[in-house]
Amino acid sequence: MTDNQTTENATSALEALDRVLEELRREFAANPEFAARVVRAIGAQVTFDAKDAAKLMNPIELAASKPEADAKAEMASLPAAELKKVAKSFNLATGPDLKGKTSQQLADLLYRRAHLKISERSSS
Repeated sequence: MTDNQTTENATSALEALDRVLEELRREFAANPEFAARVVRAIGAQVTFDAKDAAKLMNPIELAASKPEADAKAEMASLPAAELKKVAKSFNLATGPDLKGKTSQQLADLLYRRAHLKISERSSS
């Protein structure tokens, strides 16, 4: 390899970083769960599209890490149908527990049940 070829194929550090960051952006867009984990790791507070928020919400983590009013407000921002899915996926409620409840009522229920799970885990 000649010096001329090395110069022609060389990439600046900024160009290389731009390519890496662009790949990360694409992965974050394609994989919102990965994006949420990275955001949590850096400690940033962000919002997600409504369609992704329910998949990414962890009511136990919210109850453990945020003041009660903030955690409930974040939960209540989702439609009731999505909160019901969250409740079932975290084993925080059954169908009869959820029937006929508003988003706010579901947020209250999820918060209480999440705190119960946290207490159970810490006493074990």
